[in-house]
Amino acid sequence: MKLRAKMLSVIIWSENHEKLAKWYEDVLGFTVREVTTHPDDSCIGFDFGDTYFSIGRHDKVHGTNKDPYRIMVGFPVDSVSAAYEEIKDKDITWIAKPFLAPTGATWCMTIADPEGNILQFFGQK
Repeated sequence: MKLRAKMLSVIIWSENHEKLAKWYEDVLGFTVREVTTHPDDSCIGFDFGDTYFSIGRHDKVHGTNKDPYRIMVGFPVDSVSAAYEEIKDKDITWIAKPFLAPTGATWCMTIADPEGNILQFFGQK
């Protein structure tokens, strides 16, 4: 099997997926693409082109993320500074405000969602 260099999906599981998805919509401005409601599989998917990013309900997930530094979800933005200005006064847990990455090739900022999942944003200054 040869792996492709393209991501298909990222799902963040939650005990209360509707509340968490609402934060992504209201605070980060993500656009809902679809809502899937089945007895054992409910997700709120956001519009990211070919990549499926969603928040789903899982019966084995409870409370906040116990190990948030294990996986960080990254999103590209045109300008990290502009993205920071857009969300800086909202309900955000900041891990790192805009900074030049150690490689010197891109700018980043890092936040945590209300359940402790870590998100990073990458782009030009």
